[in-house]
Formats: sequence, C-alpha cells, structure tokens
Amino acid sequence: MAIKYVKVKRMISTGQNPGEKYLARIFRGQDVMIEQIANDISGSTTVSYPDVLACLKAMEIHVAKYVTAGQAVKFGLLGAFIPSISAKAVASAEEVTAESIRRARCRFYPSAEFMRSLAKSKFELADLAVKSLVTE
Repeated sequence: MAIKYVKVKRMISTGQNPGEKYLARIFRGQDVMIEQIANDISGSTTVSYPDVLACLKAMEIHVAKYVTAGQAVKFGLLGAFIPSISAKAVASAEEVTAESIRRARCRFYPSAEFMRSLAKSKFELADLAVKSLVTE
C-alpha cells in the first residue's frame, strides 16, 4: 500500500528562490474510524466484531484515563501517547502553582520501528478525477 499525494502550487517567500513553486502534499482520503479497524481485526482473527469493538472502545477510555492522570501510555510497535504541559516562567519556586500552567496536551511519539517502516513507504500520485464528471 502506498501513501498518496497531490501536487499543489504555493507562493514561497523565503529561501534563495522565492516565488510560485509546486510541491507534493499528502492526500489523506477518508479517515479510518474505529469501527473499520474493528471490522479489519475481526476479519483477520477469530475474535468477533462486537468483541473487538468492545476492546477498542475500552482501550480509548483507558488511554484517556492514564494520559489525563499524567502517565505515558506505550504501545510497543506503534509508539507512545505522552502527556505534556506548557507553563508560565516565574521568578521563584513559590510562584509555581497550578495557575502557572497554561495548558495540557498529549503528544504521540512513534516507535523507532514504526518510523523505520514509515521511511520505507512508497508514494503514488492520487487520482482526483471525479468519475461521474469525466466525459468519454
């Protein structure tokens, strides 16, 4: 399976040769929902669709629970969901309080193995022709 891309025109204002340029951008297509993943897993294992879906839904709940508690959640081959915060710098340790924290977020860090497999990806130009509008 290849990663699809499209060609886009952009105005580049930095670098040695600014101006109108063309570059490749990823074409994501349709998002894959948890139900599709459950269907795929069910089709490739002996586990039924409802059981897989129940496990994946439970996983969503528990990953959110652990990350919102400040814990990293690691998925071996896939990578890790790691919580982080950004905070306001203050002059003394006494001034560091919960109010000095600006926001919390979660970052996904892919594993080294996942990054190696991504680096080996093939690419192909996406066909954006709308078949019902194409005249013969």
